[in-house]
Amino acid sequence: MAENKENKLSEEEQVEITVEKKLVALYTLQQIDSKIDRIRIQRGELPEEVQDLEDELAGLETRIANYDEEIKKYTTDITNFKIKIKETQAKIKKYQEQLDNVRNSREYDSLQKETEYESLEIQLCEKKIHECTFKMEDVKRNLADTQVKIEERKAFLEVKRSELNSLIEETEKEEQTLMVKSAESESLIEDRLLMAYKRIRKGARNGLAVVKIERDACGGCFRRIPPQHQLDIRIHKKIIVCEYCGRILVDNDIIDQYNSLHEN
Repeated sequence: MAENKENKLSEEEQVEITVEKKLVALYTLQQIDSKIDRIRIQRGELPEEVQDLEDELAGLETRIANYDEEIKKYTTDITNFKIKIKETQAKIKKYQEQLDNVRNSREYDSLQKETEYESLEIQLCEKKIHECTFKMEDVKRNLADTQVKIEERKAFLEVKRSELNSLIEETEKEEQTLMVKSAESESLIEDRLLMAYKRIRKGARNGLAVVKIERDACGGCFRRIPPQHQLDIRIHKKIIVCEYCGRILVDNDIIDQYNSLHEN
């Protein structure tokens, strides 16, 4: 009977140690991931700024290409109108020559109408040339402004890229080391628990999935933890989550174990 009781206690102790190890592993993973977060926060919005500038430049380059096409179109249209004017002038000259040899008034009136019609065609072509020239000059101004803007954005992009590259160089080695440690810590945590950790972390605004109790409250949402839950957290019989925010809760004992394992 005493032997059975001793075995039972041994099993309970084993459960307690197992839960403690899980909690220490989770807290360790959280500390590593938080350090990675801080490195990425340190980079701030630089990666997004660089991407936005690259996207803006791509849009401006497309705009330049469109302006070039418009200018080519207007140039072609102006050339065609000028050709038509020359052809029309040749027709008018021909009609005028024919006027000297007309045989009756009906033929004379007909040639006069043709001449007037072709004269109107010339006026219309000249108007179109003027419109195309005006529009083309406007496009050229826009093109010049866009080219200036591109040069300005390119210079600004180079500055931002340089800032980002310098920051990455400063933190890349540390981040890679932490990423390896994060993967090592993940390998010590069972899949179901790891998935829960990642799900909670993804939903948390500050990336904290594992938090300690601070002044009888959750270290994540700062809601008060009922005394019974605090007791359950301290005895390490099972993993307890905050009933308000869903974060995994740990006590000072778990943090002390983490600190003792990572003392330098």
